[in-house]
Amino acid sequence: MKPLSPSNEHHYAKARMLTNKASSRRPVIIDTDTDIDDLWAVAYSINVPTIDVVAITAVGDGFSSSILGPIDTYLTSPKCLNQTANIYLQPSPFDAVELIVQILKHSHGKVDILALGPLTNIAEAISTDRTIVKKIGTLYFSGGDFQALSQFTLLPPAQQPSFPYHTKNKGSSWNVFLDVLAMQRVASSGIKLAAMPSPTQLLLPTNLTMLEILVKKFNIKLTPFLHGLITNAAKCTNQDEGEIKWWDNSAAQLMVQMQTKNNKKGFCKKFETVSTLFFLIPESDQLFGHGVVNLTKAVKGQAPFTICTQVDETIFLKEFLTKLISKKHYSCATTYKNRYDIALQRQLSG
Repeated sequence: MKPLSPSNEHHYAKARMLTNKASSRRPVIIDTDTDIDDLWAVAYSINVPTIDVVAITAVGDGFSSSILGPIDTYLTSPKCLNQTANIYLQPSPFDAVELIVQILKHSHGKVDILALGPLTNIAEAISTDRTIVKKIGTLYFSGGDFQALSQFTLLPPAQQPSFPYHTKNKGSSWNVFLDVLAMQRVASSGIKLAAMPSPTQLLLPTNLTMLEILVKKFNIKLTPFLHGLITNAAKCTNQDEGEIKWWDNSAAQLMVQMQTKNNKKGFCKKFETVSTLFFLIPESDQLFGHGVVNLTKAVKGQAPFTICTQVDETIFLKEFLTKLISKKHYSCATTYKNRYDIALQRQLSG
């Protein structure tokens, strides 16, 4: 990045003051591909009293682009939630990568990142300014598969699929597959990494029958809007209920659990730390986009991940639903003019 002029340095010094206010809440950037399960993760996160969502950025190459129409109309369509949109809401004056860099650059302490889509924005941000890496506390990732090489049934060359793939190769994770290079760059950057792996997310189906049982058991009073928000995904996107899992909101809850000193009470009941190599060379064929763990030390480029491998579905749902109905909206209290990005823009142009 270009050196700052004395006048710009003055404005940056003032901007740093915006993030130097003492707070017991952990600052978090949510980077999302704006799917419906991302909406669940955001709705949960803004109601958690221990975190402060300082920015929500969007990545444009996620899986959600394949069903963009139903996602765009999920809240407003009369056939779905039939809500009225606030047309006066304004996005940030910064693009996603710029905002991530600015928040990390000027934060007085570490900021966690909840990555709910491909790591394209994060990889570009750390490539733009390498100094921000030390400002990232932990990056919590939704997805990824973490398996030993012995768990793969490798096909003979004649039967292997050819690259480039027209769809995700079997067993890999969308959020890795769509930008494996970004995953490799982030994983090798030295950032502390944790993940809610795709195989573990498969253990958390959106079982609506079980959901209704727990709602009655714990006397959880869901409003019609909240009930529709978390139960209409399959209907409104023309998918089978069995295809829908609690994907990204499980990653959000994993983040909150791991941020807590006594994290044994959360829904994740077993953690593992693994050294992982993500295959990105096309010649790796069916291993492309996969995370293979605990290879020999001679294999370079492996990165340590803390992953959740065992869950309690009842604890997960109770925590999710309880936060949703609280309506505390801890991360929504800041007025528009005092939002970090708006205040930063005012300082830099003042």
